[in-house]
Amino acid sequence: MVQLLSSVYSYNSDFYTTSVAYLNRYPNPYAKHVLSSDTLGTSVDDQGRLHTTRLVVKTGSLPDFIKPILGHKLESWIIEKAVIDPKTQTVHAYSANVDHRKFVKVEEYLTYKTEGEVTSIEVNVKFSSNFFGFKRRIEEWSRDRFHSNMNNSREGLMYVINRFKRPGWALSA
Repeated sequence: MVQLLSSVYSYNSDFYTTSVAYLNRYPNPYAKHVLSSDTLGTSVDDQGRLHTTRLVVKTGSLPDFIKPILGHKLESWIIEKAVIDPKTQTVHAYSANVDHRKFVKVEEYLTYKTEGEVTSIEVNVKFSSNFFGFKRRIEEWSRDRFHSNMNNSREGLMYVINRFKRPGWALSA
């Protein structure tokens, strides 16, 4: 059975600052598991929306029940596609691991919406495994692990937002 996780939270930050922070969220002290983040492509469509594709490499420890098979740590490559629309003040992003999909496939859907000086973020994540004999345990462990790390993601983005609000940082539209 596929596991799902959903969450909504808000930042007291305008669209421009939040969207720029989203694109620059690595490195930050709350994302020590992120080894690299590389932009593979950017384009602006005829409606003025920015499309980005990035490759992010992350590392993490594995659950005890799977360590005898796969080891203690695992690096994973994640593709991230985002569409930033300044007219509607929304960001839609999708990310998924491109490797280890038999072990677990993690797909994250993000929607950023801004009203005034508040940006809300809706997160929906799907966990699916095809690892025979461990499918349910892997999906549940992945969901629980992701949920426990969501606060670090929030804090990391807030750290970057606050960095842009410091004197000497000039963000201009």
